Amino acid sequence: MPFLQIFAQDASIALLRRSICLDQVGHAYLFFGPEGIGKRTTALAFAKALNCTDEEMRTTGDYCDHCRACRMINLGQHPDVRLLTPETTGGKTVIPIDAIRTKIGESSPHPLPLREDAQLKPLEGRRKVYIIDPANRPGFQEEAGNALLLILEEPPPYVTIILISSRPSAVLPTLVSRCQPVRFQLAPREAIVRALAPDDVSPTDATLAIAGMAAGRIGWALSAVARPRLLEVRGELFAEIDRLFPAGRPAALRLAEQLQVLAAGLGQAQEAIEDDAKARVSADRQLRRNLPELLDLTASWWRDLLVTEMQQPDMRINRDYADLFDHHCGRTSTAQLRQGLQAIMHAKRLIERNANIDLALERMCMMILPS
Repeated sequence: MPFLQIFAQDASIALLRRSICLDQVGHAYLFFGPEGIGKRTTALAFAKALNCTDEEMRTTGDYCDHCRACRMINLGQHPDVRLLTPETTGGKTVIPIDAIRTKIGESSPHPLPLREDAQLKPLEGRRKVYIIDPANRPGFQEEAGNALLLILEEPPPYVTIILISSRPSAVLPTLVSRCQPVRFQLAPREAIVRALAPDDVSPTDATLAIAGMAAGRIGWALSAVARPRLLEVRGELFAEIDRLFPAGRPAALRLAEQLQVLAAGLGQAQEAIEDDAKARVSADRQLRRNLPELLDLTASWWRDLLVTEMQQPDMRINRDYADLFDHHCGRTSTAQLRQGLQAIMHAKRLIERNANIDLALERMCMMILPS
């Protein structure tokens, strides 16, 4: 059964399947939980289950994934299922207001805004499904949220709207109050390992490392496996830390510089650069996109050295680098390693909140390297 392909979200999926079996599908849902755990995947699966033409599967609240409706949803071409994601316009990356409703006196670049499209009966499916990801600020502005509120207050009987958010506190309260909440949980490490390695194949050390670094984010783990460059950058990062860690705080600026170099190489910018100003904006955007992931890798190194100091080597994430942690064991105290982990996470939050990258990284490196 295709719903079983979604790992570690049994309670959420059971709720959705039950609503289909009992013909009690809600008009609006809020899928919330940490990033990278399957919220959008489940939303699309729910859309398929609502419109699947295999009647036998429908009686179980599931979908076949082979009929025309399921295949069209997989391709993003079903006329009654729409995924709304941020677009970059005017220097901002948001879900535009004209994707929700047409401004008075203006035409919309979208086929038909959600609010107007929802008034039309389904063309092929049983239900129209609109998925908004993310439904929280800053990706989904208050103006767009207020426009959506009108359709949530008086929804047509054949419409289901799914809001997705990793920060439900940043979703407009008026939207939250009109949605049925569906909580998504972090996946246990064992479930991530099962998702990454078939039952008849023993997981490699790299696979186990990815499962550990995922910290419950099964979607992140699956995408990491498909990105060999991530493991290459991990090796380059660990080599730099291995080289600079014995030097202590005098090497802080060098480590901060190397973090930026590695983050810039983690993923290449897609947009064409026409002048220096655009190049600087693009470089900053790319750093802010890649640095949080690189800091997670850095945190995994500090965590593994910490558990090595605590004589708990079986708890290490990066088991394929066991010799490296054994080599550095004893160079610093567990208290300083804990402080270092906190400093890494604090720097990550600052960068995500648009703080100065140079200052955030330099301060972090001064705190994490031995004194």
